[in-house]
Amino acid sequence: MNISTFIRLASNKMINQAQWYDRYWGGVIKFWRTNQFNLDCINLGSNSGLYGFDYTQIEGVQGANWALGPQSLVHDFNILKNYFSYLKEGGTVFIPICPFSCLISKYSKESNLKYYTILHPATIIDFEDSERTRALSIMYYPFKAMPLYCIKQLVKSVIRNVISSRKKQLDFTVDSNRMLAGWQKQFGITDLNAPLSPQHAEEQIIRAATLHEMILFCRERELKPVVVLLPMHPVLTQQLSDSFRQHYIYDFIQKADIGDTPFIDGFEEKNYLDTDFRSSYLLNKQGAMKFTSQLYKRLFL
Repeated sequence: MNISTFIRLASNKMINQAQWYDRYWGGVIKFWRTNQFNLDCINLGSNSGLYGFDYTQIEGVQGANWALGPQSLVHDFNILKNYFSYLKEGGTVFIPICPFSCLISKYSKESNLKYYTILHPATIIDFEDSERTRALSIMYYPFKAMPLYCIKQLVKSVIRNVISSRKKQLDFTVDSNRMLAGWQKQFGITDLNAPLSPQHAEEQIIRAATLHEMILFCRERELKPVVVLLPMHPVLTQQLSDSFRQHYIYDFIQKADIGDTPFIDGFEEKNYLDTDFRSSYLLNKQGAMKFTSQLYKRLFL
């Protein structure tokens, strides 16, 4: 083995183990490394599911976090279609929804790159063969495929570790305002308390149909669906009014016609502390273990 080959292989190994590389792929690396069958339960979801579920403290339960971030309900469904056979008969499928799951989200090619490494081409929205080639190249040879980006991220990770060691306590009010402003910009919403615009109302009908199909898909395969809105920090939930919750959450659930499928309403979860959150919107590892354990006890014990 020559020196250049050794350096490339060593660099790829180091990159594959780096946290920034996992974040780059939106958490998809877990699908490359595990083949766990006979699962008792799994969760789908976007970032709230990715950071909100942790089954490690539930004794005797084989669970897997299949959430990726960012992700829409459509690709939640596509992941379920591709991997449902990993669940045992009667297994539970947690389907997390976000405050804006009822609307159509469009993500960049970079965000969608992860699906080329785990999904059948027929289930990838706007499939492009060139993007598949690029995704596989980055997957197998990250340093060769994007050397400057890798070096930049490695340097950033070192700086981030230094900064995090001196990091001040998060201001949840500032963070929740940032979160709401980002959502409003992403979805083109000027007033969160107003009824949905005609365009958003049409999108809600489409997304409700997707959620309904997911539930039917589970039941037809003798799986148990559970719809979940994860807990958010009180500072954020207080800014989401009763009017908002009705228009964007409860109307959506009603239109999806989920029947007797359990719905866990995160707005009703009150027993979480600042130390359970990594941001105003996302749980941290401690909060995820707490939530998942309490959820499992509520449903199955």
